[in-house]
Amino acid sequence: MMNIEDVMNKNVITLKPEMTIREAYEVFVKNNISGAPVVDSDGKLIGILTVKDILKIIKVRMEDIGVYVLPTPFDFMDTPPIEIPLEYQETYRNISNIKVEEVMERRVHYVRPDMNIYDALDILVKKDISRLPVVDKDKKVIGIITRSDLLRAIANSNKIS
Repeated sequence: MMNIEDVMNKNVITLKPEMTIREAYEVFVKNNISGAPVVDSDGKLIGILTVKDILKIIKVRMEDIGVYVLPTPFDFMDTPPIEIPLEYQETYRNISNIKVEEVMERRVHYVRPDMNIYDALDILVKKDISRLPVVDKDKKVIGIITRSDLLRAIANSNKIS
């Protein structure tokens, strides 16, 4: 039976809680990912942030100022569209400066490296999530496993040599 450590990605992209959501989004784009664990200065798991979390806060903050039609998520951060009334433009720009720790999910599902891959798949499916940080006994992030990683591992393990 295959364990998480056999298929996890050890090159984990992590975020810091003090980063802005704009910085986090830039990390996502640069690395072609849609979410990442948030770690403290010791590398311990304290949360997770996804593009979905960022989009939710943008939607809420924009609706707070009476704007219900959004441009693409980060197009607005440098130059607000003309339709935004002058008195709201600062609020509009400030959305990009929200800290990761204000938006991240703190109740993070995670796995240990010695867990069976099918147990991890079960968590992903039941919780309807796309990724699981892999942590050691001290809760330090040592890897990440995604739905795609698990499906690839299962497919490869079922191939006849």
